[in-house]
Amino acid sequence: MGNIDAATTNAIILVAVAGAVAGLVGGLLASSRASIIGSILMGAIGGISFASIFAILGINPIVDAGQGFSYLYAAGGGLLLSLVVTASNK
Repeated sequence: MGNIDAATTNAIILVAVAGAVAGLVGGLLASSRASIIGSILMGAIGGISFASIFAILGINPIVDAGQGFSYLYAAGGGLLLSLVVTASNK
């Protein structure tokens, strides 16, 4: 197995942060009683997942975070996953 280089690691961290912020927004939109930590974590997971899927598919990033990852795709994934998880938890 190969090592992940520093540029890829930084890009993944950046999309995780973008997803976490969008996840917090998504959690609060879905319910005023949403768990802040849970919304942030779901957003980070959704952000990394969506940004990775689009990068693997070779779709050009709209707002480039580096190494083919996109802030916009990460924010969309974080928002979507957080909304779905929070709404289904009511």
